[in-house]
Amino acid sequence: MKAEIRKEDLNSPKLSWLCVEPMLLSVRGQSLEAKKEVYLQLNEGQQALYLFYSYHNHTRSLAEFYWFSAYNIIDLQSWNGIRKGLRFFHLVELIHVLDDIEVLITDVKKSGETWQEVSPTDLEHNPQLLQRIEPLYAAYQKASQEAITTMNEWVLQHQEMFLDVKEGL
Repeated sequence: MKAEIRKEDLNSPKLSWLCVEPMLLSVRGQSLEAKKEVYLQLNEGQQALYLFYSYHNHTRSLAEFYWFSAYNIIDLQSWNGIRKGLRFFHLVELIHVLDDIEVLITDVKKSGETWQEVSPTDLEHNPQLLQRIEPLYAAYQKASQEAITTMNEWVLQHQEMFLDVKEGL
């Protein structure tokens, strides 16, 4: 399952996103089972992009970043899959940032033997948490932009894994 793109899109700064955009949009709002079914039809590189963008596209604000990180770690349990995908592209810096995020979420949300409820409003009510998450968010923004550049370059060098390039779609 490859994404169809126009030849001129090969130079897009969103190239790696274009590789999985149709797959992710096709399962938007659907069950986790439907999302998993699409995921399992992808090759390793596509799976890496699929998990990265399923997370990254939900990190547009500090609160969203905090909540969606916790959601991926606690509820979806997809954090290891996201890191595995980043290893596919040798994105060590971003993996380290995700490791730091996991430590923070684990430290903050673990109470005894049970997970506390996670909410985007946690940041409004907990100045210490806000102070700890802000530098992680800044590090994530920087590392993720560098990662996207690396993934775009990788896709360009391995188009056959990801793309069906068409002349003027």
